[in-house]
Amino acid sequence: MNQPAFVLEGRPVYLVETEEALAEAASYLSQQAELALDLEFDQHHYTYGFTLCLIQISDGQACFLIDPFGIENLQPLWQVLEDPAIIKIFHHANNDLMLLSMLGCQVRNLIDTAVAAKILNYAKAALGTLLEEELGLNLDKSQQMSNWTLRPLTKRQLEYATLDVLHLHPLKDKMLGKVSELGRMHWLAEEDKLLESIVFSMPEDPHLKIKFPQRLTYLQQFILKPIYDFRDELAQKWNLPAGQVINTAALMALLSNPEGNLNEWLHHTRGIHGRLQQDRYEAQLQRILNGALQEARKRQISNRLPSNPYPPRFKTPETEARRDQLCLVQKALIDTYGAYATPLLLDQSTITHYSQTGDLIIQKNYAREIVLQTAADMGVVL
Repeated sequence: MNQPAFVLEGRPVYLVETEEALAEAASYLSQQAELALDLEFDQHHYTYGFTLCLIQISDGQACFLIDPFGIENLQPLWQVLEDPAIIKIFHHANNDLMLLSMLGCQVRNLIDTAVAAKILNYAKAALGTLLEEELGLNLDKSQQMSNWTLRPLTKRQLEYATLDVLHLHPLKDKMLGKVSELGRMHWLAEEDKLLESIVFSMPEDPHLKIKFPQRLTYLQQFILKPIYDFRDELAQKWNLPAGQVINTAALMALLSNPEGNLNEWLHHTRGIHGRLQQDRYEAQLQRILNGALQEARKRQISNRLPSNPYPPRFKTPETEARRDQLCLVQKALIDTYGAYATPLLLDQSTITHYSQTGDLIIQKNYAREIVLQTAADMGVVL
């Protein structure tokens, strides 16, 4: 390999910015037994969409910082990450795995040290906290929210990114040793297998996923759809988060009075990007609004609120008896495994569903076995 970009804590750090360098790095990484992995990304914060900005990988000795901006084909790296013979160590893998899946990579054979911390009943599972408690290290996290889309990356950003993976190997060894001592390795194996199954999919009706301060009527939902698409097209064109084109409060103001003065809304409402105030965009948005309102009248779309998708739970002697029974089991689990580990076994949504339906649904094998055995030991019939 070429000379490292810099050395950190006695270990070489290589900056990978070309496909040739990636091929060389992937060849080296494919021969390692364990790899620590982390991603830096931007998710609707500085730019449009869910954007991969940097990939950090370490074998415990050398570290590779892979800059995807100048590399068209990341497939050589995906082959390494999908190789089930190589262990990949993550910390809080969920978002990283979702992004990798979106890019066409399904990671195999992973270990998540944050999951191990939950199994060990740690109150806090942040990487900095665990490194300090387990290894006596104190990391500078000041670059965590920096803008990773800008180039060139600063020396502080590169060092921060390196440190996020440089100590994951010894942390994993320490955490797994404790998990093994408690006889809970099968917990970790099943939880990590579930993480492997994370697959990215486009949400249905994304315009209805916006968190408005109040529920929308059928008419408002109907009008929102073309406005959402218009906003999204501009956000993509301008490479801005959609919320910086029109934020949620401004959208709500428009939906509350869709037949009002659009020019007034554009120029006297906070949360609207200045570029949107150009005449051509105002005219385009006015056509969208007029067309949506005309179509809504044709279809006779009601302006009433839809029924609450989350109706309040009903209470009967039977439902409350079932809740009380399962809450007793939950208390016993907390006494045995701790308050922070117990949600892995039995969470509140499971208790609520059981109380309402009498159907105990626990998908994880280890959790179901422990809950049922704990109930049986207490003489509780579920």
